[in-house]
Amino acid sequence: MYRLKDKGILLILIGFMISGCAGYNKLLKNPNPEKRYFAGLEYYNNKKYAKSTPLFESLNAVYDNQPRGDTVSFYIAKGYYLMSDYYSAEGALERFTRVFGRSNFAEEAYYMRAVNLYRLSSRASLDQRNTIDAITAFNLFYTKFPNSEFDKEEKYLNELKERLEEKAYLAAKLYYQIEDYKAAIVALRNSIREFPNSKYNEEQSFLMLKASYIYAKKSVRRMQPERYIAAIDEYYNFVSDYPESKYLPEAEVMYQESRLFTEKRGIDIN
Repeated sequence: MYRLKDKGILLILIGFMISGCAGYNKLLKNPNPEKRYFAGLEYYNNKKYAKSTPLFESLNAVYDNQPRGDTVSFYIAKGYYLMSDYYSAEGALERFTRVFGRSNFAEEAYYMRAVNLYRLSSRASLDQRNTIDAITAFNLFYTKFPNSEFDKEEKYLNELKERLEEKAYLAAKLYYQIEDYKAAIVALRNSIREFPNSKYNEEQSFLMLKASYIYAKKSVRRMQPERYIAAIDEYYNFVSDYPESKYLPEAEVMYQESRLFTEKRGIDIN
């Protein structure tokens, strides 16, 4: 008896779902844009974005260049964003900021686009195209709306910059790890130059010294003198910048060995 009752309830629920879907599909095809518009607003206000967004999408062409055009376009973009469909949101937000740059929704849209690109950006070991695009979008937002209340601490922007710093650090360190010391020296130097305040710079400066020392040690005889001199220069740069570094004992060993090499060959490095 209970099973029959449960089955009956299930059939009733399925019936409601089918009738509900049929009603929604009928609404989507309704020739009256006003009905679709206000239904879209009602769904949106009730956080039913999967239903509000298609309704607003169906109105894009209807209200294009009309007073409601920016509202429709904005709710499409925000609907995708709130559903975490960041790829669709990016297309919709790019269009909104390009077409409706003077809208009352513009400030939120520019900010939302920057955050959306932040959501799309990858961890440091992967391609950073979206990270760069997100930084550009945040900089544009802060330029256009300098007094905005959105993200006043710039937490997203700072995190994106740190991600690029880490990417440069990992790429430079990889050259060292695969023992391409010449390329490592160049990459480490470029990373430090590009991010002068990076938290990785002490280690990178030490790796430049270490790469220079190993590069000299593994070089053919005729190239060793100038490369040991280069290693000594890196040592002086390192101890000048980081006089209390934890890497100093190892740096000192490399310096002494480099000095010993140059002194044996009568090379004056003072």
